[in-house]
Amino acid sequence: MSRRMFFKGIVIATAGVAAACAPGNGPIRGQETPQGADAEPRPLPIPPLYTGELDGDTRSFELTAQKGQFEILPGTTTDTWGFNGAWLGPTLYMRRGEKINMTVHNEVDEPTVVHWHGVHLPAAADGGPALAFNPGESWNPTWTVDQPASTCWYHPHTHGVSALHAYRGLAGGLVIADEAADNAGLPSDYGVDDIPVIITDAKFDGDNLDETIDPTYGLLGNTPVINGITKPFFQAERNVVRLRIVNGATMRLHNLSLGIPMHVVGTDQGLLDAPIEVDSILLTPGERVEVLVDLAANETFTLRSIGVPNNGGLQEGEIADGFGLNERFDLLELRGPAEVTDPSGITVNQLVAMDTLDPAGAVEREFRLNGFQINEQSMDLNRVDFVVEKPGPEVWTVTNENADWPHNFHIHNARFQVLGIDGGELAFTAGWHDTIDIPPLSTVKLLVDIGFYPDPTHAYMYHCHMLFHEDSGMMGQYVVAEPGQTVELKQPGEHGH
Repeated sequence: MSRRMFFKGIVIATAGVAAACAPGNGPIRGQETPQGADAEPRPLPIPPLYTGELDGDTRSFELTAQKGQFEILPGTTTDTWGFNGAWLGPTLYMRRGEKINMTVHNEVDEPTVVHWHGVHLPAAADGGPALAFNPGESWNPTWTVDQPASTCWYHPHTHGVSALHAYRGLAGGLVIADEAADNAGLPSDYGVDDIPVIITDAKFDGDNLDETIDPTYGLLGNTPVINGITKPFFQAERNVVRLRIVNGATMRLHNLSLGIPMHVVGTDQGLLDAPIEVDSILLTPGERVEVLVDLAANETFTLRSIGVPNNGGLQEGEIADGFGLNERFDLLELRGPAEVTDPSGITVNQLVAMDTLDPAGAVEREFRLNGFQINEQSMDLNRVDFVVEKPGPEVWTVTNENADWPHNFHIHNARFQVLGIDGGELAFTAGWHDTIDIPPLSTVKLLVDIGFYPDPTHAYMYHCHMLFHEDSGMMGQYVVAEPGQTVELKQPGEHGH
């Protein structure tokens, strides 16, 4: 996609949102007031940076899925789940070329598993639903980091309850670093000018999380939660700040604006070749973006979810309102430093040299999203939908056949670029992605690069990342194998946990 085409997309995305960006806009028709909205802002929690134990080129981590209690709302203690703590998990840090030795313990009272979202790795380590393990058991996936620097994340992928486990708090950030990113001149002091922003949401029944699953909207929450709390603020020490934003919500789309320009420097699968200035950016569930912002001294800016332009392609009415596509939320106050620390502001011009792939002669595949099915089929752990038998790019054509439902699309162990869209609009298509919006009645063509780790006994997933849709069957699986290998999947319970 040419730069000219990309900027045309940005104009489409930002036209008409200036009024929505204005400070002081309150709830719209039908929007509930988020709980905790009237409380005083609290300091943004920064998840611990967990670098593991490094021995030579092997980095070892230990995560425990556990129960706890956490003050999501001010003054209220809520029962939660988390990794290595009561709620959410630490930010994992690893570098390209390292061998990863991961140990995950299950101390909750249900089978669970962890998917390393955005990471390219063998299927036996990917954390698909067949790899779920029981309470009291542990899982030890291993892999070698072989991809560019990027912001990824981790969350459960247990069949049928991925949304519920993530909603209870099992999620965390994952940072992959490399030499090229080290030399890109970006803010990189974690917790100071390199800030994780994990967006989830919740609804409450008294002091407890309301786990009622709506038959249309799943666990869509009415209260945004940032790094585990409501209504946070971040007091910046430096004026140029890098935000690593993760839309970890189970069902909600967020169109994000700060009221001042943001400079996108990275997407799901790594850094761009140069920053791109935007007024807003849409993230569907599972997507990530890295942005730079230049904060004026002693001023406060608010990261807002300002509503999805044009209802995300849906007709205005009950369905669009039900998905919250027009709702607006204040997510995070960013308070500028006492004085400007970098008067030159955002000066990064060149980031990394992004690689490209030639789609000529690529294998082509087609995927039709409709209701809770892909290609008229619901998820079946015993079914292999196709086999990838050689490395190299593929072209996937993905269509949302629903006029009244939003969908998006995530591919495990892969990255892709957007080749084009027919019948709808995508605001942000630059860079490499692993999750993308598929607007109603639109077709998106993707140039897909799959990690080639042959294993005829384990599968990778592709699915809608609106997790209620995934849990309801909107998922398929593929296997990477050498030509001629017999594909025979191991079943749940056969993985030796």
